[in-house]
Amino acid sequence: MKQQLPWTLLALAFGLLVWISAAIVHAENQRNALVTQVCADPVFKGEVSAKCLARVDTRAHWWQHLVYAMAHMRPD
Repeated sequence: MKQQLPWTLLALAFGLLVWISAAIVHAENQRNALVTQVCADPVFKGEVSAKCLARVDTRAHWWQHLVYAMAHMRPD
């Protein structure tokens, strides 16, 4: 019983880290899509396609989004 609490806290911390990383990857993917104008709506000029924004992959791998987001904490 004494060892259960540290392992439980470690598992919760790891789960939180995975969840935050997934959120950062998703946000960076959408930020990059908006900056590069990948999801421009063809019908309404100057607008963004929400369907495209939800499904776009702007980099080859998820870890590239994570590394970029961690290295660029402030906007250029």
